[in-house]
Amino acid sequence: MSRFTATTTSTRSNIVRARSMMLRCPKVGGSNEPGNTAFTMAGTINRPSWHVKLIRLTYRAPTVYHDSIMRLPRAIGFAILSSLLLAIALPNELFPWGSPAFGLVALAPLFFALSSTRSYRESFLVGAIFGGLAHGLSSYWLWFFKDFRFWTLGTSILAYMIVYGFLGLYLRGALKRTGIARPLVFAMAWAVFEWGKSSGFLGYPWGILSHSWNTVLPATQIVESTGVYGLSFALAFVSAAVGEFLSPSVPVLRSPLDGDAEWTPTGWARRVMPRRPPDGEGRFLAAGQVVVAVVLLAAISAYGFVALDKPRTARGSFSAVLVQQNLDPWDGTESENLAVSIALARKAMAASASAPDIVIFSETTLRRPWNGFQRYFSKTPAEDPLTGFIADSGAWLFTGAPEILDYKTYDATNSVILVDAGGVQRGSYAKIHPVPFAEAIPFWEYDPFRTFIQEVVGLESGWVMGTERVIFELPTKNAGTVRFAAPICFEDAFASLCRDFVRDGAELLVNLTNDSWSRTHSAEIQHFVAARFRAIELRRTLVRSTNGGVSGIVGPDGRIIESFPLFESVARMVEVPIFVDETTPYLEYGDWFAFVLACILAVAAFILFIDDSLSKKEQP
Repeated sequence: MSRFTATTTSTRSNIVRARSMMLRCPKVGGSNEPGNTAFTMAGTINRPSWHVKLIRLTYRAPTVYHDSIMRLPRAIGFAILSSLLLAIALPNELFPWGSPAFGLVALAPLFFALSSTRSYRESFLVGAIFGGLAHGLSSYWLWFFKDFRFWTLGTSILAYMIVYGFLGLYLRGALKRTGIARPLVFAMAWAVFEWGKSSGFLGYPWGILSHSWNTVLPATQIVESTGVYGLSFALAFVSAAVGEFLSPSVPVLRSPLDGDAEWTPTGWARRVMPRRPPDGEGRFLAAGQVVVAVVLLAAISAYGFVALDKPRTARGSFSAVLVQQNLDPWDGTESENLAVSIALARKAMAASASAPDIVIFSETTLRRPWNGFQRYFSKTPAEDPLTGFIADSGAWLFTGAPEILDYKTYDATNSVILVDAGGVQRGSYAKIHPVPFAEAIPFWEYDPFRTFIQEVVGLESGWVMGTERVIFELPTKNAGTVRFAAPICFEDAFASLCRDFVRDGAELLVNLTNDSWSRTHSAEIQHFVAARFRAIELRRTLVRSTNGGVSGIVGPDGRIIESFPLFESVARMVEVPIFVDETTPYLEYGDWFAFVLACILAVAAFILFIDDSLSKKEQP
């Protein structure tokens, strides 16, 4: 027997004897008043010092099993394992569409790691390591962002280490105080965290746990009610329950005799404080939580089967030519890119017996505005000018193009434009949510910061942000006038923005993207998966025309109607179905689920804070 084993065994024996002594201990002062029993965790003014020490000893019992020189390295190891599992669960080069099986247990090692930390400093370190690795492994393709790879990947990893470090702080405090509710609280906190990191100007809605289950269509249908965070909550609950079951020290719910006999506003908190249970009791409860979590996931899937079986009526369809030219936006000239796009479109139209209603190019296919440059486009590309192509096709053109706001400063927006068959621009939309520090740089108006970005980072001002949402109207042969919105590039990953478009009257979403610079299948599929959930949340058709993939059509139930192979030059005439407008809870109320969870956690944190304050006042 090793020295450590002998020490641990001795400590355990002392704890058992101490707990036994406390159970036999007479009441302090002989009083029969509620809350004055010898085993009260609230504390009493007349308790002798030996009694207080015994109480503290039994409270610390769960941590005995982690007291070794390998405790922190082991926690870090589990955090690393969790980051690997999450990266494998999400779309990656090994599993292009992700792995639902890994998604079920990806966070279990993280739960165990945070449960075993002994200080907030350790929990911050564990959270930071997990967050930095998970982000770096799942979004490693940011390394290919031309000359700015250090800033796109390196600084984002550092930023996420800090963000996840604070998540570790919160979770450590929550897991320490919530007893058998720990898996539930962990899942709630995870869902709220995903909501927070996906919102606002710096939001990054990638690495979402629910994305690992994008191929499990029945389970994904729940997002029409809760958004993606409802499914993430269920998956995180399963992971945490598994982590709790495998933990060597499992907390249980206290008996009423263990705490205040009389209910108080904060008394409930004392009854779920963790302690080492009798053999088998805690393990049984932990196994029950695994069952509850799995049943919840099964209920979500059952809901999905019903939703998938629901008939949806298409009011019509329109024909479109989607063009995927497979050209890096940083390589080649505008003329070369246009020539390839036009040639692909002509080939697709020649293979069809009828003319399309619209031809759709990808983001930034045009590198100068349409208005004011028609003469240029009447000669470019030289072999097949764009204006001539539009006239020959008899179709409208929808493409990415910049719009100049000020020719003196060259302030411009990253926009999409709709041009009719006569060459008249009928509308435009400027990107409202540009990529932070790549397309739009905050604090650019301040000279010191602007100088640093220009001279050290090597970035210029980027695009000017758009200010209003736009709904386009397209006349079609079979579906009348179709109203659509066009979130640009990664805007289709932001649920709240797409929801606003639909509430403005959009019947479908058309996304133009040019992220072939990523050079990886995982990056293209991750983007497609994020957008796919918008179709389900809002029950609207989603059309994507990209320069590298994934181009295609997603139905309102998440089924893929059309998809193009990745990184191939291809164009295809497709029929885009327009369904009768459908209202969903998510469309009506947005991220209500995550908001409710956030409120519950905030109230619980406040009550625990009050409980701590009262406990300190009661101590002698």
